Amino acid sequence: MSRQSRHASQAAGILAITIFLTPAFAGEAEFEPADIHEHGNPYFGEAKDIKGLAPLENVRIKVQVKGTPRFFVVQTDAEGRFRRNGLGLDVDPEKVEFSCDKEGYRTIEVMHRKMSAAKLSPIEIECLLARN
Repeated sequence: MSRQSRHASQAAGILAITIFLTPAFAGEAEFEPADIHEHGNPYFGEAKDIKGLAPLENVRIKVQVKGTPRFFVVQTDAEGRFRRNGLGLDVDPEKVEFSCDKEGYRTIEVMHRKMSAAKLSPIEIECLLARN
């Protein structure tokens, strides 16, 4: 194999690896460490139809600090997913409540969990809904 052929093969291999790995890291830039330290625990998750666990688009996820007017609402994307910065450094994730709403559906269950014991660990929310 000639030197040019080897270089072309190596370049093609590197390009293929780059193209293959790019989708795996897509969207990850939203929660850089600076964002977490400014906004507190980030929230992310998904909403699914309980029948077949199909993703649901345009589900409204409400995240609210219990007993206060402090909240945010975010909608799921076409893949049934969402991401959002936190409610602030002063918010204890244990004092936050979650709800999910979509017209034509009723909420079956809203689950949430902190991803690790770290103070600013992301909070995952999963909503299961069923057609009315």
